[in-house]
Amino acid sequence: MHASLDTLREAGVQARYTRFSALDRYFRTEASPVLFLSVSCGLVDLARLFPALRYPRIEGADAALACGEEGQIYFTCAGDAAPEAAAASGEELFEVLQLLYDPFNDSFYDPAGIYPLLRRGVVRPRGAAAVPGWPPVADAAVLVSRYGYRLAGEAPFSALQARAFFPPEIQRTLLSCVLSGRAACEGLRLLAASGFINALWPELDSLRSVAHSKEYHPEGDVWDHTLETFRYRKDTGLALGLALLLHDVGKPRAGASGTRRFDRHAEIGCRIAEGFLRRLGFQDGLVRDVCFLVRNHMLPGLIKALPTYRTESVMASPLFPLLLELHRCDLSSTFRGPEGYYEACKVYRAFLKHRKNPYRGADGKKILKMPV
Repeated sequence: MHASLDTLREAGVQARYTRFSALDRYFRTEASPVLFLSVSCGLVDLARLFPALRYPRIEGADAALACGEEGQIYFTCAGDAAPEAAAASGEELFEVLQLLYDPFNDSFYDPAGIYPLLRRGVVRPRGAAAVPGWPPVADAAVLVSRYGYRLAGEAPFSALQARAFFPPEIQRTLLSCVLSGRAACEGLRLLAASGFINALWPELDSLRSVAHSKEYHPEGDVWDHTLETFRYRKDTGLALGLALLLHDVGKPRAGASGTRRFDRHAEIGCRIAEGFLRRLGFQDGLVRDVCFLVRNHMLPGLIKALPTYRTESVMASPLFPLLLELHRCDLSSTFRGPEGYYEACKVYRAFLKHRKNPYRGADGKKILKMPV
């Protein structure tokens, strides 16, 4: 159970998972980095329990609390009423989002009678106005990404209203929920088709204009390649998801040099990725980790040919196993196959072995020790 829930229970505050958090429990999917929680207390009482509480000024969330580098809790407060009174489930555009879950009693609440809809595999907008803070295209993208739903009809999106309806807080929450879903590529594809990415994330939209060599990239342009990498990941963590999304974001601005068509695109992409993540308000530690992965994503493919002194600092990072996973997904989405990944793993294992040996350097060469 989440540590913050222990604090609520000790204080006698009732709580209900709402929206995607309730569906995560119902479908037994890996929990999203974002927890939606309705509580039976007022905002003042909540602030006493959590001194680090902040107030995001968005509809549908009275307060928010950061949990580590990736996690976030959004609270809605019911005051003295039962927590389901604050869930505002009747306003949801997608009926499946009306499910509630009690984490203290491990039980679900279905006040709107939507159980029969949960397993149908299709969600359809009801035509009513959605909660203003969580626009319909955002809800649709998360439902498609996390639970394998197909969207029947269209989730309305207006580029003219995008800035008002999608402040950075909403964009960050949306991206975190989508990327941590098993079908993240489908949610991203929906956002692109709706015009959302063109309107709000031009760094990603520019990937659609860059063609790849069909000899190595049969999947299509850089955007298609980016989506394809998500099909091969085994880790749905947010750091890897963001790194996969942004690993080639420097290609549209990279020039050719000799045989290199996208010269220094990793370094260029690192700068673009940092600006993108900071604009959406991701925490500093997560931004640093993603930038490390983007900046070094080409290195595993070269590691066998490079001398150890060139690669030692990167291989010594605790993030290097995640970098290898990024490399595996990148390779698997092309014609090249995973052989380069296995070679990089072999070099990394040898590096770890040599580091533990006091008589050898990181490159495996014997260290000459002078007698005292």
